[in-house]
Amino acid sequence: MLEQQREVLQQEFQQSSLQILESLLLFWPTAAQKAKDNPQLEAVKILPVVQKPLEKLLQAWEVEAIASVGAEIPYDPQWHELLQGTAQLGEKVKVCYVGYRQGDKLLYRAKVNPV
Repeated sequence: MLEQQREVLQQEFQQSSLQILESLLLFWPTAAQKAKDNPQLEAVKILPVVQKPLEKLLQAWEVEAIASVGAEIPYDPQWHELLQGTAQLGEKVKVCYVGYRQGDKLLYRAKVNPV
C-alpha cells in the first residue's frame, strides 16, 4: 500500500514537472537541430526555448538564484565559493556562475572572483 502511494506521488510529480517543461520538450530538439544545420544562427534567438521553462520550473519549486552572472556583491562564504584569490566577508566579488537556494537551504554556492 505504501509503495503504491509512493509510486502515485512520483508519477504526479513527474507529470507536473513535464507540464512545466512542455515547451522545452517540444521545441528544444528542433531549435538544436536548426543551430546544428546553421552555425551562423545567433544563439540569442533560441535562448527563450530553454530560459522560460527553466524559470517556470525553478519558480514552481521555489528555487531562487543567489545572484546573477556579472553582479558585484558582498562576499559571504556561506553563499559564495571563490574561484581564485581571496576575499574577506563583505568585500566585493563578481559572480561568474550563479548559485541557487531553496528557501534557507543552499543548493549550490555562487562561484565568484574578487573585484
